[in-house]
Amino acid sequence: MPDISLFTETQGNFLIRLLLAHLVADFLLQNKKMVTNKKWLSKAMMAHIFVVFLMTALLSQNLIIAIIITLLHYLTDGIKMTLLKNKKYSETLLFIADQIVHVATIVICWSLYFGINQNTWSALMLPFTNFKISLVLFGFILVTSPYGYLIGLTTRRFQNEKNNETKTDKNGFYIGIFERLIILVFMLLGEYSAIGFLITGKSIIRFSSKNEDKKSEYVLLGTMISYGITIITGVILKQLL
Repeated sequence: MPDISLFTETQGNFLIRLLLAHLVADFLLQNKKMVTNKKWLSKAMMAHIFVVFLMTALLSQNLIIAIIITLLHYLTDGIKMTLLKNKKYSETLLFIADQIVHVATIVICWSLYFGINQNTWSALMLPFTNFKISLVLFGFILVTSPYGYLIGLTTRRFQNEKNNETKTDKNGFYIGIFERLIILVFMLLGEYSAIGFLITGKSIIRFSSKNEDKKSEYVLLGTMISYGITIITGVILKQLL
């Protein structure tokens, strides 16, 4: 990995304080009622924005950055609440997008303040410019949906039987993604024994269900394929790294 001195300890501490201010204001000091009642000019919105400004100013000790971050936070929250009125948009996706924008705003303001935006950009591009990081990123993406669809095609015969339930299959698809991600992490860390505990726990939970007699073959086949190809992927990645 290239040696990129992204920031000094002092600069890093400043970023942590900005992020901490965001977490405190957006989660610890904002309840569900405030979130529900937030509109562009509502009391709930004004109260939240005041808290954002107060926490950012206190922890950063920088009035200009506090004002900029607060204004951008207000715009982001206002747009999010407007989009929430449109039922086409998922609340979960809007929440994730909202938090990504907040964090990105903080990082951009921080990097511009210290004049290290070029280093920040170089660090963000590392997953695409550095071989090892790119390889690991490729592996993690590969074990998510691509392997999920492959397993789905392999077990299609069982899915088409009369006992198939779409909701159950969809849940199993996402469970499988997280299982493969965890296994790949264990493989890259060399914690092979932890994979055994994961397999045991999965077996106990899945095979103790009432549908054991109906779906045991489908679950077992899908699980073994999922674990097998992920472990093979982990072995290949370790050799290439």
